[in-house]
Amino acid sequence: MDRAGCLLALLIVGWMPETMADEKTGDIAIPVDPAAIIDQHLYTDSVNACGPTAIANSLRFGTPKMVATWNGFVGGNDTTRLRFAIDRWFLNQTSTIYPPNKRLSYDGVVEEDLAAGYNDLLESVGLAPLNAGFLDRRIGEKSPAFLRRVHELICDSLEDGVPPVLSLKTYVARRFERMDNQIAWEPAAHHCVAVTGISRTLRPADLGFGIDLIDPNGGHQTRAFIYAENLLNFRALKGTQDKGDWLEGRPFLLVQAPGVLSLRPEKAEWPDRVIVVANFLIGKY
Repeated sequence: MDRAGCLLALLIVGWMPETMADEKTGDIAIPVDPAAIIDQHLYTDSVNACGPTAIANSLRFGTPKMVATWNGFVGGNDTTRLRFAIDRWFLNQTSTIYPPNKRLSYDGVVEEDLAAGYNDLLESVGLAPLNAGFLDRRIGEKSPAFLRRVHELICDSLEDGVPPVLSLKTYVARRFERMDNQIAWEPAAHHCVAVTGISRTLRPADLGFGIDLIDPNGGHQTRAFIYAENLLNFRALKGTQDKGDWLEGRPFLLVQAPGVLSLRPEKAEWPDRVIVVANFLIGKY
């Protein structure tokens, strides 16, 4: 029986694989129904609910137990489920980074609090916690090894049927009058997405790989390309402005994501250098 026949047979018996691997390309892809994607704007109290909503989409398209968890939340629709999840694990929980503040603030949710909230949620229903961490380059790590390591983390999670939540950060380098027109880097945007697919094969000479993702801002699917910068140095922040470290050189992988509009910085001008980094990952790896 050919592949189409196998899939038809699976549909007839009412079962579909959690993760599908394309036989021709070797890509890993979690099936996504575009009509079932959760939009962060369902939560009307804040425009910065991308993190919790990325978690919601990770649950919605995750393993059967993850799907059952999302469907079992209080409320008969995604609007009430999203509000329940945000209220319980973010709005009414103390930040691990900025106590006694709550995990959800005007600016959204910082990375460590997002991971803590997701794992608290999973623990409440008896599911195993996920791993989480910044995706910065290790000391002495060459670009090919750096790229393979991050690629493998995403692959591992997708192969286990868990769409990882990826934090993306935009930085801008520009001249500042207050600094005598010296060039300095500053954070410009922070956005979270759920990754649902990846190009599985990474050849020795590849300097990047493609991913499929769900953007919670508008609730749509799009693609991005993650790659290693091998020419120009940059600075990026590991953590938050007052409790993090500015890293030098090429400390993170860069990202091209033209379909993720939330990453576009405001007031960027032609001479400014704009980059997006793959910042933080929550997944099963």
